[in-house]
Amino acid sequence: MSDILMQATWCNAQQAYDNWTHQVSPWCKAQLTAGRALAVEIRFAEDKKTDQQRRYYHGVILKQIAQHARPNCVKFPLAVWKEHFRKEYLGFKTVTFVNPITSKKSRRRVRISTEDLGVKAYNLLIERVTAYAATELGVAFDAPEWIDPETGEILQ
Repeated sequence: MSDILMQATWCNAQQAYDNWTHQVSPWCKAQLTAGRALAVEIRFAEDKKTDQQRRYYHGVILKQIAQHARPNCVKFPLAVWKEHFRKEYLGFKTVTFVNPITSKKSRRRVRISTEDLGVKAYNLLIERVTAYAATELGVAFDAPEWIDPETGEILQ
């Protein structure tokens, strides 16, 4: 994440207040005074998958499955595999909706999207899909060029 110049994780209100008033705010003020425009993002610490996870899942895992898997000698595109694994491993949730005209409640099944996953759940999905593809579909994954082959670290 080369565009991140300052990052902090807060576990309680006092930490947030101290860090904001003594580090974040003065730094932002200095940058703005120097004429630099800023964008600030505040999110839950463990509830957002990283762009790296998204790139890895789509650009490596699903891409290689689409290229190499041939169940019953049939090749399927990435989008088909993505939906198959989403349905297989994430499933559906039941949601209650209220009709704004009639005020009647109704329940319906809504698919769980990968966009609903946090870091840990997205990682679990990647592990399950990779394991299934390797064992059941015979896919041998090539290490992408942006993964360090010695450490497994995802490079920027």
